[in-house]
Amino acid sequence: MLHWNGVGRAIGRTAGFNLAGVLTAGLGGVILARVVGPTVRGEYAAIMSWFGIVLMVGGMGQPAALVFYVARDPLRSREYVATSRAMMLTTGALTLIAGELVAPLLARGNAQVAIGYRLAFGATVVAFVGASYTFSLQARDLHRWNVVRTIQPALSLAAMGALAWLRVLTLRAALIVLGATMLLQLVWAYRCCRLNGLAPGRPKASLVRPLAAYGTAQIAALTPTVLNANLDQLVLSQTVAPADLGRYAIAVSLTSLPVPLVAAIGNVAFPRLAARRTINEATRRLQLLAVFGSAGLAAGMLVPLALVAYWMIPLVFGAEYRGAVPLLWILTPGAVFLACGQVVGDLLRGRNHPTVVAWSQGLAAVFTVVMLLALLPLVGVAGAAIASTVAYGIALIAMLRSLWRLPRHARGRGWAPAALEGSPTEP
Repeated sequence: MLHWNGVGRAIGRTAGFNLAGVLTAGLGGVILARVVGPTVRGEYAAIMSWFGIVLMVGGMGQPAALVFYVARDPLRSREYVATSRAMMLTTGALTLIAGELVAPLLARGNAQVAIGYRLAFGATVVAFVGASYTFSLQARDLHRWNVVRTIQPALSLAAMGALAWLRVLTLRAALIVLGATMLLQLVWAYRCCRLNGLAPGRPKASLVRPLAAYGTAQIAALTPTVLNANLDQLVLSQTVAPADLGRYAIAVSLTSLPVPLVAAIGNVAFPRLAARRTINEATRRLQLLAVFGSAGLAAGMLVPLALVAYWMIPLVFGAEYRGAVPLLWILTPGAVFLACGQVVGDLLRGRNHPTVVAWSQGLAAVFTVVMLLALLPLVGVAGAAIASTVAYGIALIAMLRSLWRLPRHARGRGWAPAALEGSPTEP
């Protein structure tokens, strides 16, 4: 049942945890940037961009699939979690091997950076298994899910601060901290799953097909989404000096600050919509408020940030990062589109239409590639900022158009995702 007071409280609590995660991760980023400088910060940004791609591929879309099915079919939640974990272990091992093989190529001949790539790819299996337990909590116990998500950045900040104080914070040390804190997060997530009756469980072969079908649709949506979010830095990691990428990464990080906070709206709406078989006026009001609330919240945070960026960035990060200021100004409207688009994507997933997110983000990815090819030779790093802003706007418009055209009733009567139903997804 959708109760407005309950929804508001859940969104408020989730937003609070998201804000805590943003602040801790942001402080860790400030410490790293000031200690290691733009060049190493750029190398770290390149590694983390490719790390995100590996997580997306190896994850098989299972985080969203688990949220959907644990909410829809709570009596078999243990089996869904165990089956998804087994699937992710298998593909995670393959992804790990592939990542280790390509590390020297991505490092562009830099032996130290190649070690960094190997350390990051070595943490992927922990991330895959941890996602099985973490995201199943989103549909069962929102409070514990929030706590689990906040643990990793909080521990990482503490470790980064200690290493900086000891003057031993390096690229390699930062990546070791990443793997260690993700392992501790996995342990805590498993404990919470046991307390909520989500573990232990046994994998069921009959559940592979529905999980894989929803996950495939989610991967189809995530691939262009992740590309849109990371393609600029992926391309820059192979085409510009690490220091330029370091400044660009700072601009991206600052304009991304509202995203986790705004995402709380989608985090709460997704499982609530997934649990409903019919769509009523209260549900449609929730969708409307989610869209306008996310856009207003993102703009309310980013416009003041853009106004003070000229003085704030050199003060916080150092004079070497002043070049990030114009990049931040270009990325600001795109960040509003991105934050609102993530919420709209969660609404569509909750309505059992993940493929709509896929083709919308795919369209935006095409624009990203074309504009990067056209603008990078002309205006350099600023071209990547322009391409990202335009792509985020295109994705948001396409998803909004599809959301308002959805029927007033949930698709289908069973628990099968749209990919298994006979009729195609309505654009």
